[in-house]
Amino acid sequence: MIALDKNKRYVVACSYGPDSMALLDMLLKEHYDVVVAHVNYHKRDVSNFEEQSLRNYCQEHSVKIEVLDTKELKCTGNFQNWAREIRYSFFKDVCKKHDCVAVLVAHQQDDLIETYLMQKQRGGYVKKPGIAGKTRIFDVDIIRPLLGYSKADLLAYDKENNVPFSIDISNLSNVYARNKIRHEIVEKMSREERQKIIDEISVFETSEIDTSNVYSLKDFLIKSNKELVSIISEYIHSFGYHLNLSESFINEIRKALLSKKSYIEIMLCNDLVLTRDQDLVILLNKNRILNYSIKIENKDNVVDNDLFLIDFSLGADDRNINESDYPLIVRPVDKNDKYLIKDYFKEVRRLFIDWKLPHYLRQSWPGIYNKEGKLIYIPRYRVKFVDNHKSKFVIKFANPKL
Repeated sequence: MIALDKNKRYVVACSYGPDSMALLDMLLKEHYDVVVAHVNYHKRDVSNFEEQSLRNYCQEHSVKIEVLDTKELKCTGNFQNWAREIRYSFFKDVCKKHDCVAVLVAHQQDDLIETYLMQKQRGGYVKKPGIAGKTRIFDVDIIRPLLGYSKADLLAYDKENNVPFSIDISNLSNVYARNKIRHEIVEKMSREERQKIIDEISVFETSEIDTSNVYSLKDFLIKSNKELVSIISEYIHSFGYHLNLSESFINEIRKALLSKKSYIEIMLCNDLVLTRDQDLVILLNKNRILNYSIKIENKDNVVDNDLFLIDFSLGADDRNINESDYPLIVRPVDKNDKYLIKDYFKEVRRLFIDWKLPHYLRQSWPGIYNKEGKLIYIPRYRVKFVDNHKSKFVIKFANPKL
């Protein structure tokens, strides 16, 4: 019934509702290796009952369970956005702890149709209609294996297989727009009407887009509105957020990018922004700044990771680094530090301005410090640069695809 690799381990996001319990039961019957992840938001009187019932079920079936209790966590901003962020961050932690390859979420066909109808109702552009069968949030693969099942199918499965579950009574009200669409439209659809919507979703085609979050201004502006929506939506969705992008908003972005200012910043949602920095357009999370400290014991200590390739094995005197300077520390340079250039010192922040170093790189740009903690080398920023050094110092996180 569910086509996944049985040699891998998965996290199952389970609320103790009928959909996620059906998914969990299917996986166990098919002998998948799973870890259950449950979030208790304490928003309903039955929250603790659901958590304990799920714990009992997992104990009975010898399944590992991880629970996030949010009672002591402070909600900031919109509850739904906050809940989504902490939920997927928790799933990521569980994946890492138990060496799982993906998170399985129990969205089903009714959710798919409801989302699609809401998107049409709101207007504007979306990267993909409905709900993706597979996506990536917080650098973790999210898989939705139940999109081919209706809500009625899963309730029938639970009844037939004696699967316990709890009903969220807030879903029975028409106060929320989604619930109204669910009860007044989706639940009354015939099989033929449902299939027509599914076919409509499946024929939607979207352009292949550049997955980099850094673009040249020229290349960014020549893209169509549809492509820009795809690019921005994909980036926002990677953090677990959702934002409906209207055509007027995209046009406002275009207008702002064409201004004469060398640096502008456009808020998207939460801490996600779109910036123009000189001739670059960058999508970034203002609260996610690279923080690292890498120790290089001697010249034969080669570093090759996601951030850098550093190889000083042939010597690094061409970077003002001598044998007596080891061990070295590579870390983000302090903008208030002073750096010796020929026979005078210059503040690092002034160097950044002179080099036109993009703002998004300034708090993460590396400096090399000797064993006494003295700044002895800063790599110069150049968009187009041919490296003639005999030593290698490649800054991977600063290589935009232009």
